[in-house]
Amino acid sequence: MTVFKAVGKNFSKPDAKDKVTGKTTFVEDVGLLFPDRLIGKIFRSSVPHAKILSIDIQEALSIPGVEAVITARDIPGENSVGWTRRKDQKVFAETRVRFHGEAIAAVAATTREIAEHAIRKIKVVYAELPVIESVEEALRPDAPRIGDEGNLCVYRKIEKGNWQQGLNDSDLIVEGEYRTQMAEHAYLETESAFAVPMGGGVLLWSSTKSVHVDKKEVARVLGLPEELVEVVTPAVGGSFGGKSDLVLNAITALLCLKTKKPVLISYNREESISVTTKRHPCIIKSVYGVKRNGSILAAKIEIIADVGAYVDYSEPVLTRMAIHAAGPYRIPNLLIEVKGVHTNKPSCGAMRGFGVPQVNFASERQMDRIAKVLDMDPFELRLKNILTDGDTTATGQVLERVDMRSLINTAKERVLQEKDRERMMPYERAAWGIACCYYGNGRTGMPNPGVAKIALNREGFFEIFVGSPDIGQGSNTIFSQIAAEALGLANIDYIKVRTGDTRCTPDSGTTSGTRLTAIVGRAVQKAAEKLRKVILNELSRNYSLASNTLRIGETEERLAFLTEFAPPILLREFVDKVGKEFVIEEVYNPPVTSLDDSGQGSPYASYTYGVQCAKVKVNIYTGKITVQKVIACYDAGTIINPSLFKGQVEGGIIMGIGYAITEEIRLSRGVITNNNFDRYLVPTSMDIPEIEVLTAPFADSEGPYGAKGIGEPAVIPTAAAIANAVSRALGVEVFNLPLSLEEVTKRLERVEEDL
Repeated sequence: MTVFKAVGKNFSKPDAKDKVTGKTTFVEDVGLLFPDRLIGKIFRSSVPHAKILSIDIQEALSIPGVEAVITARDIPGENSVGWTRRKDQKVFAETRVRFHGEAIAAVAATTREIAEHAIRKIKVVYAELPVIESVEEALRPDAPRIGDEGNLCVYRKIEKGNWQQGLNDSDLIVEGEYRTQMAEHAYLETESAFAVPMGGGVLLWSSTKSVHVDKKEVARVLGLPEELVEVVTPAVGGSFGGKSDLVLNAITALLCLKTKKPVLISYNREESISVTTKRHPCIIKSVYGVKRNGSILAAKIEIIADVGAYVDYSEPVLTRMAIHAAGPYRIPNLLIEVKGVHTNKPSCGAMRGFGVPQVNFASERQMDRIAKVLDMDPFELRLKNILTDGDTTATGQVLERVDMRSLINTAKERVLQEKDRERMMPYERAAWGIACCYYGNGRTGMPNPGVAKIALNREGFFEIFVGSPDIGQGSNTIFSQIAAEALGLANIDYIKVRTGDTRCTPDSGTTSGTRLTAIVGRAVQKAAEKLRKVILNELSRNYSLASNTLRIGETEERLAFLTEFAPPILLREFVDKVGKEFVIEEVYNPPVTSLDDSGQGSPYASYTYGVQCAKVKVNIYTGKITVQKVIACYDAGTIINPSLFKGQVEGGIIMGIGYAITEEIRLSRGVITNNNFDRYLVPTSMDIPEIEVLTAPFADSEGPYGAKGIGEPAVIPTAAAIANAVSRALGVEVFNLPLSLEEVTKRLERVEEDL
């Protein structure tokens, strides 16, 4: 067993104290440093679908204190932004609006009150168009066209084996239709951007997960060379797949360029919930063919995802949906089809789990329903069909180093050990539910380089430079531990990390896809290992010491080179003597292949595997669900920081409980009706059950020191485990999320009607 110095230890996040004491600098705090800043506000559409007949900004412009009012006519570059090559979203709507709250104009004024007053004086004349609220409506032949290329905007297919023959050869067919809801990210900090003039361009601070993407997109909108736009991320108050808001960043930069003054725009909570991207609602139709011994022969899965008004990040999200739709099971014959459909709603995009929580709910409900039909234990059914070494995924990728059986058995043993400590009331029912998941680390089937730079500076400290921001999950701490291990250090205090700043950090990709530990972390490891070798060789030449006798360690003063044959040499003195800093940059690009026309290929270099078991108590009269305990077992490879790992799992489970039971964006004629936390209900501290986190670390061959990611896998199986527990407790099948009071009582009433 490998003995590590820094890896596997519980280091606290360096920014933890500042966050709990209120000293952390967020985007709005940066704006406070500029007394001459202007406040920006965005004028938004009051209707969800309409032609724009006219825009009148004259009265707003005449208000004292208003320094600029801009529309699409004021964009010097391109009036479009997007995460992929399909950049279909307008910065400002020009001739038509597609969703309620779409940006049409923006104001910069000396105070927030003046800006808000000016917004109310902008006049837009609309010719309203029919509002499409559902994917069923949007797919009708006579439906009004929303997207530039029609309402069906994304299509993905995975075909493996002969699904029709597999169904024909099965002993029984289990069908189900499942529906999941639109959900909000609900981060503490709303979207904010602050721009200042910079040498003919702009310097933008943004609450973003993707500074280098923002730099390119903002430069294109401004019509400027990329070197005239720089983007910096200060502290980020949560992301979960949301942030950055490309429209917000572009508008803030446009106002700055127009006024030649600093401009700050911050969304309030209602604005944030109303106009930013959401988790895709889905309709999932599943047909499984099964043998009487429990072997699954075939599955046909059709997913229709509500994309909303614009494509945004839907193409990669829906691709990942298709890849993971059948779950972590050995199914030789598959047809999986995913359709993305436009509606007149806010765009849907990346959200924690990247589309997998939706399909996991359906696949894990199917597994429990199959077990029920066969009168088979749900754990045993999963053990019979779970992926293991040498098996192939839905995309035909051959798996290695899979330990799912161990996870399921561990979870089962823990459930059997649990004793009922609570006396049940006559109107209550309780049960355990299980759900399994797997999740590919990184972007899907495409180049996905992690880039890291590490330097030994003149003060005798090490500095890491990574473009991917720490959005609160603790990646900077993980990078410090990986670098410390590679350098031979047991302490991370001598390692500083700078992330999310296009002025000095390389493009390491976005903070998304559970890629930072596994992919960017591997680049950090490679860079630190190379830097250690370079500086030890340089030291050997300058001090006539054998490099194989040297190591980097601590003295009472600072970091030093240590050897048995000479006094310690401070790194600071060494850098002064050689007269230069040492800088190494390394790239790690995981070995993947793109998917072919049938969806076959190896889209990820590594997978994180997980099992969750949830115990619920249900009131059969009110439908109220109480989650009493969750047991979470994960194989995420070597655990770099156990405390941060546990925090990620616990946070994911809490988010999964909200997704399962309370959270749902509600709309009426295209308008969100619950755009604040008094009506959009997230779990509170009073709703959190006992959570037990177990690991079965099985070192990965690709990740740094065998590590894999956990941020998104932590949330994926929670809703499915809760739904399976509810179904077992009530003896009633549930098919839709969230499992609200209304949904549960409705299912119970239908069963009573059938009796």
